Amino acid sequence: MVFVRSEELLPGMCLARDIHFYEPSIASSITMKTGQKLTDMQITQLCSAKLDGAYIDTVRSEVRVISSINKQIKKEAINNIHSLADNFIDTSKGVQKRDIESVGNTTQNLIDNLSSQKDILINISDIKMYDDYTYHHCLSVAIMSIAIGMELGFTNEMLNDLGLAGLLHDIGKVAIPIEIINKPGRLTNEEFNVVKMHPVYAAKHLQERHLVNDNVYQGIVGHHEKLDGSGYPNHLKGDQIHPYARILAVADVYDALTSNRPYRIPSPPNEAIELIMGSVDTHFDERIVRAFLRKVAPFPTGAKVKLSNGETAYVMKNYPDQPLRPLVAVIGADRVYDLSFDMSCLNIVITELLDENKGNRLINM
Repeated sequence: MVFVRSEELLPGMCLARDIHFYEPSIASSITMKTGQKLTDMQITQLCSAKLDGAYIDTVRSEVRVISSINKQIKKEAINNIHSLADNFIDTSKGVQKRDIESVGNTTQNLIDNLSSQKDILINISDIKMYDDYTYHHCLSVAIMSIAIGMELGFTNEMLNDLGLAGLLHDIGKVAIPIEIINKPGRLTNEEFNVVKMHPVYAAKHLQERHLVNDNVYQGIVGHHEKLDGSGYPNHLKGDQIHPYARILAVADVYDALTSNRPYRIPSPPNEAIELIMGSVDTHFDERIVRAFLRKVAPFPTGAKVKLSNGETAYVMKNYPDQPLRPLVAVIGADRVYDLSFDMSCLNIVITELLDENKGNRLINM
């Protein structure tokens, strides 16, 4: 049994003690009984009643990962990207204005969805899908990029351009032979040179048809550039790289590292973040990386994780400035670890995100 503050309660948590409070909307007292599993509506009632929190039975609770992105919007985005990609590789058609308008509408829907959730942290497991990798990768990068842009104070117009660049940034890969894209072994120099052309294929196709503005074009063509000039296709350095391209670069690398590919098993979120942090000022813009870390939750609230001491736990709360060290409750035990602020927990780290690819399936505890 642990005490959980009202703002940290999750659907599926099981009450370990009765709760009594007055509900003004019905002018009546409400009792929530021991053993009852909390719902979203009940948590809202507890927060409205200004209760400090509730005692939770960690053994009997069933916690679900909280979804950050509407499922219908995700489906719509994938369909629109897929349709645009089909026209991209059909030289008799090419991408049309209506394709861009559809993707643009999706971008605004993503912005509205993220804007409607106060202090949103993007749950990585919520946007991971493992079929049609290129299309889902574009969606994941767009979502993370929009979130970064929001953290940086971008206007709605800027977020639209940034999100559109994210959704379109890898469309050029559909023009590359599939045997190269999905090659299980190391690419030859010739093959890698072909892959390095995908930003150019996409950006040039769209610009020649006057379908995107220069900001979107620069975001797409430059998303593999690096601050030290070691990127491609133009080996740009520092401020030569468009801000949108710098944002896409962080989101692109993180999603690629944590995704399952034929040639590589996914890296754990903590390793991917450590790699990105270690490449600040050489590959990535520090200001953008800091914004990324404040908006993306590698261990989403409600997720089941394995700890370095051998215990398993569920994530109760994320700290934006300490994304790798959330507040966790040990499964089957009456204790919590505040990995960020409890000095006695300094030697405990999260070593694995369990059931990472199961979406919103209940995680039995």
